[in-house]
Amino acid sequence: MVPNLICVTLSASGRQMGPINGGPINLASARLRRACLRFATLSGADLEAADLSDADLREVRLDGANLRGANLSQALLDGTDFSGARLAGAILNGTDLQRARNLNQEQIAECLGDAFTLLPPHLESPRSWTETEINLAEHQAMRPRDISQLAMRDRSAAVRVSWLVGGPASAA
Repeated sequence: MVPNLICVTLSASGRQMGPINGGPINLASARLRRACLRFATLSGADLEAADLSDADLREVRLDGANLRGANLSQALLDGTDFSGARLAGAILNGTDLQRARNLNQEQIAECLGDAFTLLPPHLESPRSWTETEINLAEHQAMRPRDISQLAMRDRSAAVRVSWLVGGPASAA
């Protein structure tokens, strides 16, 4: 059974799911889109393949957490602690990580991101994050049918074209 906790807002005591409070918690594959988990303790939690897109994860302790394949697209991550977190295959499209704590280059190298993913100054975006960008001049010259065909071709790169901003955006 996959927990569906879309838009959930937990009380302060309900957010403490680390080892001291009976954790680590298993939320593998859980749907937590737009959830408010601000200040949560998820130390050592299993969030593999969880959908945390657009979630409020500010000041969350994710130290030692398993976030392999998790979708963190456009999540709020100011002050989030990623110490020892496993991020292989995690999707960070459009995420601002500038104020995230304890991230290292090895963790970032294993993630999927895009040109809209912002990193702390001490880290560099992997080259693969910008290879699928469409040149703005090319984009403006393309007909809508051409753009949708390009998006289908680049599906393996987990990129789709957004008509709202006119360029690559996070995968659905």
